[in-house]
Amino acid sequence: VQPFWGGFDAPEDVHVGFDEFVYVTDVNGLHLLDRADLSPRVTIPLRGANAITQDRLLNVYVSARIDTVIESIDPNITWDLPAIFKIKNMNGAGPLTYVDTLIFPFDDASLSTSAAQNARLNRSSNINYERVEITGLTVLGDNTLYVTRKGPFDETTQVATPDNTVLEFARIRDNGVLTDKMINVRQIRSLNPTVPSLRSGIGMSAIASFIASPQRDTFTDDRSFLIAQADQSKQIPFRVLWINAVETVDGLVFQQNSSLLAQDTTQADGFLYEPNKFMEPSDITYTADDDSYIFVVDEGLNKLFQFQTNGQEGVPPPAGAEDQSRQIMVSFGEFGAGPKQFDQPSGVAYFDRVVYVADKGNNRIARFKLTSDFE
Repeated sequence: VQPFWGGFDAPEDVHVGFDEFVYVTDVNGLHLLDRADLSPRVTIPLRGANAITQDRLLNVYVSARIDTVIESIDPNITWDLPAIFKIKNMNGAGPLTYVDTLIFPFDDASLSTSAAQNARLNRSSNINYERVEITGLTVLGDNTLYVTRKGPFDETTQVATPDNTVLEFARIRDNGVLTDKMINVRQIRSLNPTVPSLRSGIGMSAIASFIASPQRDTFTDDRSFLIAQADQSKQIPFRVLWINAVETVDGLVFQQNSSLLAQDTTQADGFLYEPNKFMEPSDITYTADDDSYIFVVDEGLNKLFQFQTNGQEGVPPPAGAEDQSRQIMVSFGEFGAGPKQFDQPSGVAYFDRVVYVADKGNNRIARFKLTSDFE
């Protein structure tokens, strides 16, 4: 779709909310755009703004960095810490309000004591929390929030959760009434932070649930999710993973989706669980429409990938196609600034048969319309 949206400074993420506005993060902060506009309608300056999502109540969540003075440690030190800002009415429905700010390590429930928190704020330590980064945000049908982060702490035998994990946040109840404030209710420890597998979480760069716009009366209560692993220091055969949330007699457990290893090469030429398919996947999105596609952008390959939920790459052939048994490959991309080229694509979103890509190196948001007209 021409023209591309320009005027951004290294855009990191793009998201189409349940309010049907487009949200973009870049060096200058968080921007709101109308899908028909070419320039931001609202901009909120936020240092280090990267991942964005919106819940069904139209609250926007954005991860960024925050300067924090911790009197109990040293009133003369300003700490550079990861944070998530929860913002109401950025779309103009009322007065713009910051309703909550999650600051880490303080909002990680596994670091519940001051001693545990302060241990991660030692600048002489190689696990200083200033080295931790929030990398992905997504919401579930009940408006809880999944958060991916990465960092240097990888111990799995401690009370503290490894940095490379998924955290879940839910709204706090006050006298039985849900408030806008959030609390960490779960740390998903079943993702191995160091050993690649079908259930690992190594250098996670993104997360996507199976809940997405458009708005509707009911959503699935499935708590499964997709993650991307972008760590470049390890050989990771399966860098995009589907993690199933399964209710058992012992409660909710998170399991690998081994079914995606079954690959029928008579039906498709590529697969989500094809070994070494990706180099540096930077973002994922799921299309909550009848197509139910999964889109992945890869910053290392400068490519946009498209898959079906059975793991096959491609789209069903249109009526009249000579071969009705085989998926048609539509993934594309290479390095450059042309219409189907990218320079470090870092974010991907979808709404109403349009795919949005944050093309960081080209300082633009690229748009591509899904169509059944094949060249």
